[in-house]
Amino acid sequence: MRKRITYEIHGQIERNCYFRIGKALVRIEFTGGAINSTGVYPAQYTTDNALFQRAIENSDAFRCGEIKHGKIEELDEGKSDVPVAAPECDVTVVTDVTNMQQARACLMAEPYNCSLSQLQNKAAIKSVAKANSVSFPNWL
Repeated sequence: MRKRITYEIHGQIERNCYFRIGKALVRIEFTGGAINSTGVYPAQYTTDNALFQRAIENSDAFRCGEIKHGKIEELDEGKSDVPVAAPECDVTVVTDVTNMQQARACLMAEPYNCSLSQLQNKAAIKSVAKANSVSFPNWL
């Protein structure tokens, strides 16, 4: 089963990265990021190429958390352009969070390690919490 993976670089609007594949050096462009009044959106690169996925995931930037997984879609082999929903991850429920500051602190701590620039407003905090499969039932 092939996967289409979106990789994200938080805090960047766009960025060119170089990855080694065998003896070749491949340039991959992360684009589409934005910083505006609605929040901070990371630069992204989406691929279903297993070779590029392996190169990105074996890089130092990915291992140190500079590049992260975003959306992961499983593709049906017979219909490569039709995404199939990936299995749902377990959601972490944090019941002691009752306000925005506590939610922000929770997401900035281990194991999420989100930056303050990602968590500037309620909508951004909700988005990051959803991306990390975290639920704040006593706040959101």
